[in-house]
Amino acid sequence: MRPLLWGTAILLGLGTLLSPRSVPAQPAPGDVVINEILYAPSPSTNEFVELYNRTGAPVALDDLAFADANRSYEPVTTADTTLGGGAYVVLVRDPEAFTAAFPAAPFLAPGGWPTLNNGGDTVYLRHAPSGTPLDSVPYDPSWGGSNGQSLERIDPGGPSGTEKNFASSEAPSGATPGAQNSVYAPDETPPSLARATPTQRGDSLTVVFSEPVAPTTVAPSAFQFDSVGTPSIVATQVDDDVPTQVHCALSDSLSTGEYVLVATGVADPRGNVQDEDTVSFSYVIPDTPVPGDVVVSELLYAPSPASNEFIELYNRSDKTLDLGAFRYADEARDFAPAAPPLTPFRPGQYVVLVRDEDAFTDAHPGVEFIAPEGWDALNNGGDTVILRHAPSDTEIDAVPFAPSWGGRDGRSLERIDPRGPSDDASNFASSTAPNGATPGAQNSRYAPDTVPPRPTFAEQVDSLTATVTFNEPIRAVSIRPEAFQLDGSTVVDTHVRADSVVRLSLAEAPMAEAIVVTDVRDRVGNRLNRASLPFARRPRPGTLVINELMFDPLADDFDNRPNQVEYVELRSLADHPLTLNGLMLTDRPTENGTADTLRVGQRQRLAPGGFAIVAAAPEGAASPQSSQLAAAFPNAPLRSDSVRYLPRRGSTLGLRNDGDRVRVHRRDNAVVADVSYTPDWHTAGLADPTGTALERISPTAEARGTDNWTSSTAPAGGTPGAPNDVSLAPPDDAPDAPGVDIRPSPFSIERDGATRIQYTLSARPSLVRVRIFDARGRRVRTLEQARLSGRSDELVWNGRDDAGDRVRVGPYVVLLEAVQAKGGTTTELKETVVVARPLN
Repeated sequence: MRPLLWGTAILLGLGTLLSPRSVPAQPAPGDVVINEILYAPSPSTNEFVELYNRTGAPVALDDLAFADANRSYEPVTTADTTLGGGAYVVLVRDPEAFTAAFPAAPFLAPGGWPTLNNGGDTVYLRHAPSGTPLDSVPYDPSWGGSNGQSLERIDPGGPSGTEKNFASSEAPSGATPGAQNSVYAPDETPPSLARATPTQRGDSLTVVFSEPVAPTTVAPSAFQFDSVGTPSIVATQVDDDVPTQVHCALSDSLSTGEYVLVATGVADPRGNVQDEDTVSFSYVIPDTPVPGDVVVSELLYAPSPASNEFIELYNRSDKTLDLGAFRYADEARDFAPAAPPLTPFRPGQYVVLVRDEDAFTDAHPGVEFIAPEGWDALNNGGDTVILRHAPSDTEIDAVPFAPSWGGRDGRSLERIDPRGPSDDASNFASSTAPNGATPGAQNSRYAPDTVPPRPTFAEQVDSLTATVTFNEPIRAVSIRPEAFQLDGSTVVDTHVRADSVVRLSLAEAPMAEAIVVTDVRDRVGNRLNRASLPFARRPRPGTLVINELMFDPLADDFDNRPNQVEYVELRSLADHPLTLNGLMLTDRPTENGTADTLRVGQRQRLAPGGFAIVAAAPEGAASPQSSQLAAAFPNAPLRSDSVRYLPRRGSTLGLRNDGDRVRVHRRDNAVVADVSYTPDWHTAGLADPTGTALERISPTAEARGTDNWTSSTAPAGGTPGAPNDVSLAPPDDAPDAPGVDIRPSPFSIERDGATRIQYTLSARPSLVRVRIFDARGRRVRTLEQARLSGRSDELVWNGRDDAGDRVRVGPYVVLLEAVQAKGGTTTELKETVVVARPLN
């Protein structure tokens, strides 16, 4: 059957759906809707638009006009016809193409056709006489309807401007012109409450439903709170642009708390009525945070996949804060909001900010998070995460992390103590959680510091300066001069350096042996009530001596003995602790006046009478017990409290085998000990001195005298850290009255090594000469030919003559002659000493 031409329109098989006009009423918007569109057909001329009368009353078709986005309206028909209630009418572009594709479907062929764009367009329908818009569909290929299939409306009563109410036809022929759509699924579900969001002032709410609502059903009486004493809703208004939102004005502003809003009798435009529904929300009148109230508690900056970065914040205060008032950024300082306004952030709460919602959900299912906009990727090589409170423009926290802090290999970087410092690597570590992170929960490395700070080292730096070192960073405001007491010295000023070192300015040179520290706090507030520790004064000449030298160690890889290392042993002669910090060793200057200097001092305290061993460490900065020195001298008490091990990285200290000079000086270049040794100081007749240390016989006598040094007789070749194998005990005080005191007497080279000659003169002379005579009056040894001396002093005689040969056993006379510079007065003192030999 061929179509019949009616005026400017072609009509085919509409049956009872179209009838002569019977004076129908003007349709309202939404009474007739655009129900189906074929905009990308094959052939391309087979476009159609299906209209559907949603009402039960007829609609005059000749009063309707349609158009595309150009708004050049064309009459649907010029024939005096109506579209019955619940009926469809199909408008086609090409009758022959349409008939070939859908032979049984009735249609109208308007006189003019606006070609529909495949890339997206809008189809408009209006009541032509009044110009009233009835419907419009702004379709896009993403909605469906491409590939020769029509775009079908899912719910005729649903919205026309949203993608979710349209889909590609599922009919075998690709479309359902003139019939119910294949995706037909009318909405029979009433609108439900999705959320309620208060404004910042708390005087109104924006209530969001699951779908558009009928304005007539959202009067103020449709809303109320479920508890007494709460504001009432005094006015409501559906948002013109977003019909799912209702703005509700309140009779009074909200207070901080939790609320439940009840909605009753709200319907959607189809008439589906929700008898009653509820939604919960929070409102907060936020406190104002101060620095440290919120901290960056965890960072995942090097994840796999790379987009799965997150930042965890922790509210460690007792305040309820507005998370929406915070801004976060990396070191580029491009700050972005952390959350929507009025997002409560309660005491003890964790909040996780994520870069990629899907990646985070896959890695940590069930963990709540916020995905803020404006995320700047965190640099794997180090970055700074900054958090600030926007209204007050206050920086609340900043973590300048580096890979050395931890957090690599897909594991997060966790804060150890929430109260601890944010800029110190010691307060951060890699997560030990099984999945590599603990977002939204207590960190796996959580270990709050509850122990007060402890002073670990106190020393004199210069004549009027001292420092106290603590075991952790301290709070600078707790450091005051009165927090430090040194007997005999007044602290006049304090200054914190490097977070854990306090510099003290003194009014007098320190002479105390201990320091008392009171009322000092660490960064998290732990308070030290009182602590006392030894005070190490800097060495002065006579308080620290060079006591043993290993300059020619054994170094044979094939002798089945551990290789030795060069070392210099220092011994304290002070009656108070000494600081080893800043000490240096310098060798003999060259012809150009330059000398090699080794920095050997460490922040260590040397007890009275203690030993400090400067040793080459080929293995690096090894611990005393694992060092090469310990391997070569297994009996050395290197772990004793009286011994300090000062390793110098390298295979040598640079001590020359043919003799050298060793000077120990402070950082102010003051020399405190000085020895110029030669290999001739070894015991005469020693076949090979290699592997044998030179040991000082008397620590208080002159270091330069050959009589005061001898070869170690220890089996290992030396006694590092212990009293020398052949040594004289520290002497008693010199005699008060003028005279000579010789001890031990008798003495033997084998047992005693030497004897000590102490003398006291009646006045301070200029020159002293000391000679030794045998029983027959023959001079056998000159100890001093012309020596400048004080009133009291000490010499050592090793029982040898001027040629270096052992003297015979028997008595000898020590003759001391002192000449005063003024007047030429000469004083002679004599004393007998006996040289012996052990019987076995």
